[in-house]
Amino acid sequence: ILENNNCWAEDWSKIEVDEDGFQPKFLHRVIFYGDIRLGAFEKNVEVSKGFFKHSGINDATLRNVTVGNNCLIEKIGNYIHNYTIGDDCLIANVSVLNEAGDGNIIMFPELSSQFAALMVKHFKDKDLKNALRRLVSEEIACLTPSVSTIGNNVKIVNSKEITNTIIHNDCEISGASRLCDCTILSSEHANVYIGTGVICENSIMSEGSSIINSVKIQDCFIGETCHIANGFTASQSVFFANSYMANGEACAAFCGP
Repeated sequence: ILENNNCWAEDWSKIEVDEDGFQPKFLHRVIFYGDIRLGAFEKNVEVSKGFFKHSGINDATLRNVTVGNNCLIEKIGNYIHNYTIGDDCLIANVSVLNEAGDGNIIMFPELSSQFAALMVKHFKDKDLKNALRRLVSEEIACLTPSVSTIGNNVKIVNSKEITNTIIHNDCEISGASRLCDCTILSSEHANVYIGTGVICENSIMSEGSSIINSVKIQDCFIGETCHIANGFTASQSVFFANSYMANGEACAAFCGP
């Protein structure tokens, strides 16, 4: 059935599907490489307000990808490589890729303003610095997955490139230009929104944050419920809870409460 739907696989024996809910009629023009796991396609997905499409995969190339239940993936301009995608996700009109320096502050998902301040203020204390770095390195080693992941209820549309990025549950990315080497700590109760023209590289976005309107950030930590907007540019900076930044720039800045 998949071949009749213009699908092709490098090796069909490496494709595993949900025993009960997989329906091949909802896959069209899909190319498979490597190890593939596909969930059930049983529900409709709301692609815009009031407009629903059936879950499935159309016009995509996948390599070493796991797709959860009731996802809609279509119009993938390049390919999806080395990703684990959760349930109920919408990914459309986007390229999702995966490519295989020490500073005063080492970023990690649980970074707080107090911890960052310790790194900055006591950088000359070698024993403390080494102890802090050891703790952070152990935390990063525990948190880093073997492949990039996309959580449940994620919506990614009209975005140009997403590379080597970990996306947690209930995140919405609409019209982003580039996300590379990022971690997005969205959650059901505090989702993250990334909007049109945004470029993020080597950065962490915490729960409840929003980054919109052509913002460019590189090597930054965005804390909880921060709002970065309107062409703001930042590099090597940290913004902690409830910061609001717009129409300006920051370089090597320690911002927020």
